[in-house]
Amino acid sequence: MNAFKIIGIYIMLYMANALWKVFYNIYLAEIGLTGAEIGTLNSIIQALIFIAVVIWGRYADRKGIRPTLRIGLLVTGVLMLILSFVADFWCLVVFLPVFAFFYHPLGALTDAMAMQYATVEKKYSYGSFRLWGSLGWAVAATVGGYLFTSLSLKLTFYIAAITYMLIVPLLSTRKKVRTYKANFKLVGLRDVISNKPLFYFMGILIFYGMVCSPMFYYLNLYFSELHASNTIIGLAYAIMALSEIPLFLLGNKLLKKIGVRPILLMAMGSIVIRYAVLGYYPHVGVALAVGLLQGVSFAFFLVAAVSIIEKLMPQGQHATAQSLIWGSYIGIGQTLGNLLIGFVLDSAGMVEVMQFSVYGGLACVIVSIIYLNRFRFERA
Repeated sequence: MNAFKIIGIYIMLYMANALWKVFYNIYLAEIGLTGAEIGTLNSIIQALIFIAVVIWGRYADRKGIRPTLRIGLLVTGVLMLILSFVADFWCLVVFLPVFAFFYHPLGALTDAMAMQYATVEKKYSYGSFRLWGSLGWAVAATVGGYLFTSLSLKLTFYIAAITYMLIVPLLSTRKKVRTYKANFKLVGLRDVISNKPLFYFMGILIFYGMVCSPMFYYLNLYFSELHASNTIIGLAYAIMALSEIPLFLLGNKLLKKIGVRPILLMAMGSIVIRYAVLGYYPHVGVALAVGLLQGVSFAFFLVAAVSIIEKLMPQGQHATAQSLIWGSYIGIGQTLGNLLIGFVLDSAGMVEVMQFSVYGGLACVIVSIIYLNRFRFERA
């Protein structure tokens, strides 16, 4: 495994993710699902992350990250093809947990592999690898937006499935190289509760996950409510992804200069600004422009969260640290957020959801300031 292969994996993985995730809510609305049903399905997808990451993380400890990723990618590709034929709500309720079980570990294990490589090859960092995922997402969202304005959204499943499967050759090598282990440790509830800084920070991750849910999962429906085309929706997600690229690198540099506190608070503050603009100035052009803050909202948050979690965990437990971030932020936080938004959508529109989210974001900033005042973290 070398840096170029890891970069290629990130590009293709996030291209595949974008091809179906950017347009999935719109597809569900097109086939007649209600807001509550869409929210329920999104929450089901996110809820499986804890179980999936635990089981596949421990499997990767025994077999290695690359063999585990090969299995996940191949099965995810096959299940993606099947997903294109599942249109009934209750059938999706049964099928999506199976799909999510294989899909969820792909990102966490790729992150763990990149972090291990960066630990040995000092000229690389997690951010320098992850930014290529943002580039892949941007390309797929832009091209997909143009294609799926005139073509059936069902094609998103077929193209994504093929892309997942094409990643597998990048995980193969004929040379004898070191084995990448997930080094996953099962963290019990008692371990988390006894570690007060970790316990409280996981609470913040859950809260921020709930706050981010409208932005990360329902922005496509927001643009649809403003009568934007799929081309515009794809462009919106591309702008957001491209804004992440320089800030993954900048985030790591700023982390060393100013520390984790301002990085985390800038991330949370930026999402409050975005919600205020989207909620109180609902215009397609304005919404596209404010998407440039995505790099601050997500890249800075992820850089800060990884730094804090790694300081609170024993050295070397990269996969465990990643699983705690994704398990709290996505597995619990965004599951609850999706459920809440789904039921709200049946009585209010996305503009009102964005307005309400301003106050949730402000509360999250306040709670984080209190936490960072109590627990001090040295500069990276």
